[in-house]
Amino acid sequence: MGDKRPWPRVLRQLPGVKRPRGADETETVTSQHRAEKITVDVDADLLQCCVCAGPLTAPLFQCTKGHISCSECCTDGAMADECECLMCREPETATRCRAMERVLAGVSVPCPFRQHGCAEMIPYASKEAHEGSCRYAPCHCPIPDCAGYAGKSLVDHVMVDHPDVHRTRVKPGFLTALRMRSSEQARLVCLDNYAELLLVAGRDVPGGRSLSIVGLMDGLFEVEDELKYRIEVVGKDGVLALSGPTKGVERLDRPYEASAFLFVPDAIWYSHPEDIPVFIHLK
Repeated sequence: MGDKRPWPRVLRQLPGVKRPRGADETETVTSQHRAEKITVDVDADLLQCCVCAGPLTAPLFQCTKGHISCSECCTDGAMADECECLMCREPETATRCRAMERVLAGVSVPCPFRQHGCAEMIPYASKEAHEGSCRYAPCHCPIPDCAGYAGKSLVDHVMVDHPDVHRTRVKPGFLTALRMRSSEQARLVCLDNYAELLLVAGRDVPGGRSLSIVGLMDGLFEVEDELKYRIEVVGKDGVLALSGPTKGVERLDRPYEASAFLFVPDAIWYSHPEDIPVFIHLK
């Protein structure tokens, strides 16, 4: 009787051994089949955890009733391949769902910010991490009344999209008058051509303005950690002042809220509408 067992791969490499007819064609077809990719439309809800409604991430678990959950939603003390299903009213054991894990491992999705210019296809398991770092994600601007931007750093946005913002060059260790106007919402402060700071004149406080400092950075440049500022506003009854360290910001993924600001009453802000006595000192 002939031996119908498949030939071991090692025999194919031995000289003088004939390969079965069609072996080359079979390997080529198999290789092409493995490399083939298809595009399908899937309801996003099907890729969410039944418990927390977040995106499914391995390891995954499924109970006999079909509930699929991520490992974060398993009960404490879960075994490596088994846990309790939190969706079932009565105790139900959920076991590792490796089939769904393999499906997820091969799923890629377009970036949700593709309308802003991102053309990447992201592995589904990395979707949230990509959204948090994508340079095309919509960003907020600290300048009042700005609708936001995408696809660039904050410093590029200020330079390109706010050409009306005036710039003042200062020297370290010197108190410099900014000569701001009451209508200004921001002023760029440049220190020896290597540091860009944004002085924001917010209108988020009743009865006055909130002056705060934002250190601009674009990934290659960033404000040095030891750079400190002092803002002074001179009024008829004295001097208002705020000092502190600068903090570099490359992008704002949430509305700007100053960690510290100098409150300037309207009576002072509008006392010299063309030349407000605002001074800045950097060191």
